Amino acid sequence: MLGYCGIDCNACSAYQGTVATRIDLLEKVAGSDLKGANKAQEWVCLGCTPADQGFLAKYCTTCGIRPCAIERGVQNCAACSEFAACERVQTFIGGESKEVAQRMAWLCERFKALHVIPPIARTAAAE
Repeated sequence: MLGYCGIDCNACSAYQGTVATRIDLLEKVAGSDLKGANKAQEWVCLGCTPADQGFLAKYCTTCGIRPCAIERGVQNCAACSEFAACERVQTFIGGESKEVAQRMAWLCERFKALHVIPPIARTAAAE
């Protein structure tokens, strides 16, 4: 499962810990992110997709990417006509792994090829 931003939820310790009921994984992410600002139980998460998924990690409820994608009705940010110019998602991707950046680039190209991104928007997204 991919988040709207391109993160692989299956590789996320919070998601893995929730699905496998492993508190050690939740403690791992709680201790490594935000200097322990959230307790392990606050990292229980089933991923941010689909749009009606309301069971998110406390930290993830503050993400601005998810509500934007839902409002625009896109399956993934890479399918949005504003993807290339979106400062929010590009900044996020820039702070993530090279794999996330490559995945989103591939998805964007595939969405364009499948005409998921309307032709007029594709011109703007390509710039």
